[in-house]
Amino acid sequence: MKLRILAAAILASASLAGAPAPPAQVEFRAHDIEPKFPGGYAVAAVDVNKDGKPDVIGSSQRVPEMAWYENPTWERHVMTGGMPGIVNFAAADIDGDGIPEIAYENGFSMSPKTSEGLVWVMKHKGDPKQAWETQQIDKFPTSHHIIWADIDGDGKKELINAPLVGMNTPGPPYDQDKAPLFFYRQNDWKRQVITENIPGIIHRVRAVQWDGNKRDQLLVASFEGITLYRASGSGANVKWTSEILSPGHNADKAPRLGASDVRIGSFNGKRFLAAVEPWHGNEIVVYTQNGSKWDRHVVFDGMTEGHEIAIADLNGDGRDDLVCGDRSSKTPAVHVMYAPADLAGEWTHQVLDQGAMAASGCVTADLNGDKRADIICIGASTGNLKWYENAGRSATSSAGK
Repeated sequence: MKLRILAAAILASASLAGAPAPPAQVEFRAHDIEPKFPGGYAVAAVDVNKDGKPDVIGSSQRVPEMAWYENPTWERHVMTGGMPGIVNFAAADIDGDGIPEIAYENGFSMSPKTSEGLVWVMKHKGDPKQAWETQQIDKFPTSHHIIWADIDGDGKKELINAPLVGMNTPGPPYDQDKAPLFFYRQNDWKRQVITENIPGIIHRVRAVQWDGNKRDQLLVASFEGITLYRASGSGANVKWTSEILSPGHNADKAPRLGASDVRIGSFNGKRFLAAVEPWHGNEIVVYTQNGSKWDRHVVFDGMTEGHEIAIADLNGDGRDDLVCGDRSSKTPAVHVMYAPADLAGEWTHQVLDQGAMAASGCVTADLNGDKRADIICIGASTGNLKWYENAGRSATSSAGK
């Protein structure tokens, strides 16, 4: 049954003389993709069968299979099995056949002593609905987040692997060692070091076009905050530099430090940063550029355990909006923040599926071809996978923070 989900709160005094109108909210309709997905962790929307429609892939530490769900019936196709402890994965068509290769990591544990940290690359064998061929390319304890990025601008994507912690981390508060960051080239999958000096936990790495050249740069969310990594040179002569853009949440001690995730958004042709802070934290944060500095604005602090953030223009006003899940079993929900006319001003808050979706990860994609960005989320404690159809602006749009 289609569930209609509307805004949760109302912005006080929005009609004051001279005050800009709050941004329009969207009506979302919730649909099940997989109602039984225990311990849902990561999700992606990508065209797996080359039919022009984004399909959905989900992962879980408690489901020892990688599978994709075919749009629009959401029929489940298992790619590989026998893989306990799957965490993150990344999809990219690296061989140019129109069907993505998928890198993923399993055997994860928070402790280096008990974590296998296996890294795999998976390719279809002609029919993506049948079992895929898998190749193990590395084994490093706590291998946790993985992305594809063209770090040298040669048109071929490298694989980036971010272990959660350093090898000598005994446990909480996870600040006893420094964590490494690696990359692998497609020709040999040999582990190469970007850095071995990130304090504490690395939680997310994002490929970005920061400098406007052929190379991808990396944004890293960690105990250190938000850090930009740039590569120069090529081949064996690749060199890396880093720049801390913000320390993130630095008012507490570990493990309430830094950032959990970071993305780049667009606003009137300019970029801004959006983050979840601190690690597994309660805050949704927006950064606006002020010369060489980034001003920090907490736009929402009502989560228990934020995990990841997604960005898309949901209401069609030309300003990117934010989607962030609270994966806590205490306050499960999906939080949508609509961008105001002034990014440093009051963001409009909308709650989706409160109590029914403890979103560990959310992404956006146009799943039904109506040219609107839909939301896809995977639930941790709620153990489910759903998509939220963007039905356009709400006729009775209300707002709140």
